Amino acid sequence: MSKWMCEECDWCGQESDLLRASNPFASNDNVVGCPHCKEINSMTMACDEPGCWRQVSCGTPTPGGYRNTCGKHKPPT
Repeated sequence: MSKWMCEECDWCGQESDLLRASNPFASNDNVVGCPHCKEINSMTMACDEPGCWRQVSCGTPTPGGYRNTCGKHKPPT
């Protein structure tokens, strides 16, 4: 499960905590909101390394699956 951060209020949590609703302007799209401040489209993915809450800056395919990490935790290639 991916981790997310709100750029508006600094909330940090799991993807399952995010608010989702139909986009009123595009029927085939959704908006994602922060469960704390209720701001929409302010979420950014956090590093998937346990205990790290830095913003994702790279994605890397690995034998164990795809990793979304910050530069500090980028898997070796």
